[in-house]
Amino acid sequence: MLLEILKIVLPLLGGGVAGALLNEWFRRRGGRVQAIPLIERVNRLVSPELKGFTLARVTDDGRTRRIEEIRNVREYQFTLQNTSSIHLQDVEIQFEFPTEDVEAWAERPALSKTAPVPVDAVATEPWKKGYRWRIPQFPATDSVEFTFRAIDPPSGAYEVALYKCDRVVVEKSKGEPSRRRQSETFVSRYAAPITLAGFVGLVVSFATSLFFPTNKANLDTLSDWGCTLTVESAYKQFEPAMSPWHGPWLITHRILNVGSQKCVVQSDQLTGPPAVLEVMHDVTRTAFSLTKPKLVQGDLSLGPEGPTHKTRVTLYATAPP
Repeated sequence: MLLEILKIVLPLLGGGVAGALLNEWFRRRGGRVQAIPLIERVNRLVSPELKGFTLARVTDDGRTRRIEEIRNVREYQFTLQNTSSIHLQDVEIQFEFPTEDVEAWAERPALSKTAPVPVDAVATEPWKKGYRWRIPQFPATDSVEFTFRAIDPPSGAYEVALYKCDRVVVEKSKGEPSRRRQSETFVSRYAAPITLAGFVGLVVSFATSLFFPTNKANLDTLSDWGCTLTVESAYKQFEPAMSPWHGPWLITHRILNVGSQKCVVQSDQLTGPPAVLEVMHDVTRTAFSLTKPKLVQGDLSLGPEGPTHKTRVTLYATAPP
């Protein structure tokens, strides 16, 4: 929100140089590549801990049942976390191991619950084994678990890569990754070119956004009567002018079904007529207000087969004159 105000105010108060620098910063910031971690929770040799026991697997040639001893089994357990700001759709992830005898499992993502779809994988080397999955829905903050068992690998090495996404890459991480600190701030990077008028504009913009915000958002998560939903209500100044006190304002309501089954929702303010939401589907409604919107309590009817039950949600609505 502050950055949007800066983009408008600084060119006016700081001259063309500050505006050009700010536009370039926005361009680079919007196009940068984001890295998400593949957390290596387990990468170890598996061996029996009781004396007199051994690792073995059953082999069957059609006539007899035999036991084959296995001396070198390595287990891998990974967690892929979407720490980016991008809702990834149909992204593909491929693993490669330096042995051809590998078993693999992929769990459902914790949030979207959309099962990964196996995809034919082509390993980069003939002696390697590759596994690839397509993840239909992988929103920000979601995570998915992978487990592998490899027989007779020469080491614990493996390779991983993301496909079908332009601005996100995967990086290996042992243990929970620490949050990256922003290496440079806007002021430190552009301190020399920013003029005194630009600095004044920054202060004025910050104060304006703090006390007189031109846009706000509210997010509710509810799980009632078999439905799990997120209800986002937001407003912003329509075609923002120099003054944050004048409208009109654009109000946007969005209901997203993040549960494991369909849900039918209905609200005079949020949906109008009843809407059937399949898993990870949403319904959006917009409205205009001449006065600045305020948070109110609204009714929402919902249910797996119809809007038979009623609950309350927080949303932005037109303030009384």
